[in-house]
Amino acid sequence: MIDNSLTSVSFDSLLAQLGPDRESAARAYVELRRALFIFFATRGAASPDEMTDETINRVARRLSEGERITAETPSNYFYGVARNVWRESLAKSNVLIPLSDDDPAERAQSTPYDLLLSASERIETELRHECLEKCLGRLDTEDRDLIISYYQFSGGEKVENRKRLATHLGLANNTLRQRVARLRSRLAECVTICQSSRRTP
Repeated sequence: MIDNSLTSVSFDSLLAQLGPDRESAARAYVELRRALFIFFATRGAASPDEMTDETINRVARRLSEGERITAETPSNYFYGVARNVWRESLAKSNVLIPLSDDDPAERAQSTPYDLLLSASERIETELRHECLEKCLGRLDTEDRDLIISYYQFSGGEKVENRKRLATHLGLANNTLRQRVARLRSRLAECVTICQSSRRTP
């Protein structure tokens, strides 16, 4: 779906970077948008569609202003922008946390080991996210859309979403859960293999 907030000039600039002709560029755009959606969805974003649009808008604006993508793979440039969008969303959510609850004395007691452990955990989490994106990309489109849709929302909204999903697919709730459980098992195995291979020197 083309984002209506893009001007024709910025969208043309975007397509010019994605393929030698408009048809191949349009196909690349659809695949890129799906990949960005997965990037945000696997990180638990509340609105992966909106964050995907924001990422594409930023890149398109930069291109229309004369910036060029020099990366060998254009998607790498988009992922770089997507990571900034994701970090900004985390920073905004952190504003809601009262600063008074953060005890300066506790921060001062953090040892270099604690800080290193924290950094290591962040790296491990990012590695898991990257592997999950890769493994989701290997699923059929129908299975990928199903498992992403199944884990959207929280609380009562999550329950209603799963009921709608089961009705849409013509499945009993229990059958839907079993199908998702099989997909989760496949993904878990794929992610484990991916993480092991990425850690190997």
